[in-house]
Amino acid sequence: MSAKPASVPIELPLALRFMLLIGAAMLSLSVLFVLALRLSVTKRQDAELRQSIGRITETLERNGAEELAFVELAYYITYVVYDGDGTVLATNDSLLPLLDSGGTCRSYFQKGYFADGDLNIRYLSRSANAASAAGSVPVTAECALDIANDSAAAMLSAVPLLALLSLIPVLLISFTLSFLISRRTISAFKKLQADYDREKAFSSNVSHELKTPISIIDGHANLLKRWGKDDPAQLEQSIDAILHETENMGAIVSTLLDMSRLERGQIRVQKERFFVTNLFSALREEFLALHPALRITVSDPDFIELESDMQKLHQIFTVIMANSVKFAGEDCCITLSCQRAGSRLRLSAADNGAGFAPQVLPHVFERFYKGDAAHRRDDGGAGLGLSIAQALAQTLGGSIQAANAEGGGAVITVTVPL
Repeated sequence: MSAKPASVPIELPLALRFMLLIGAAMLSLSVLFVLALRLSVTKRQDAELRQSIGRITETLERNGAEELAFVELAYYITYVVYDGDGTVLATNDSLLPLLDSGGTCRSYFQKGYFADGDLNIRYLSRSANAASAAGSVPVTAECALDIANDSAAAMLSAVPLLALLSLIPVLLISFTLSFLISRRTISAFKKLQADYDREKAFSSNVSHELKTPISIIDGHANLLKRWGKDDPAQLEQSIDAILHETENMGAIVSTLLDMSRLERGQIRVQKERFFVTNLFSALREEFLALHPALRITVSDPDFIELESDMQKLHQIFTVIMANSVKFAGEDCCITLSCQRAGSRLRLSAADNGAGFAPQVLPHVFERFYKGDAAHRRDDGGAGLGLSIAQALAQTLGGSIQAANAEGGGAVITVTVPL
């Protein structure tokens, strides 16, 4: 059989799409920026050409072509003055072509114009009357700006490359950020979905747990209404059943209220210093009074002193030991022990029962989970005890784990700060 292809994380295509969107936006902005910059540079060049040719024509009309050598122009501005026959009267660039622009600034490019390169200029020509000894002579003055030597034009030509080089790190950063944001967003969405599913299942389970005793109470009430009230034996049996189911409903509601208070953080931690042996001894006495056949062993060789909420630890281990009695039997053996683990303390309760089934172990702390007894009511309980124990352990700043002992039986360990 061919191996199933690995699924691509959903964050990856989302990050790629976001990166492409950022890239397209940056490319569009870069194009607009280059166009705006090119327009600005062209306007500046045209203004400089008009100023330069204005100085040239003014000098021609006032002093003649001989005085043009004294006109101050930028180093990248060249000019040529020629008469109607095309005879050059004055120039600072003998290779400048004689072009006719009709008084409008234009661009001119010719590849291989020079032996060592191309001609790339923006030029402007204007007619004038040059002063001379023989009188005014009609001439054409042409002024050109060497784009290759214009600093603004040089910067403009480098902008696309700079934009491309800057686009690469921006794309990488945008991909990384979008990937992280997508992963967090999807993780938060999955958590919300899991919370929604859990609350939905919680509501369904609560309805089921309450519906069963209500149905039993309703059945016995109808039975008494029809004929049971006239039968003393049936009357007593129905009343006992109604009272029993009422107690079950009260226990479920009380447990749900405890869960709600824990989730809202309304349970206060009352810390005190006490010896773990005292906690274990109190638990041992209480359970032996209810289940005389139990065998409970307490192991605290170091006589460890702990600063925590003794009442909540007592509540946690009451739930744990009650589960041992329920599933391992009233004559089972329970061992209570503790062990230091750095700055924390591990308190364990182990029994000699059958332990947890492999399919049950990952779910023992889930609400309403009853393992193989999920569809039986003879074990009692709503499947909330270990969930409350876990919430209480977390309230104390600790944790709780369930496992199977190597020699058999279940082990539940509560870890809390010393």
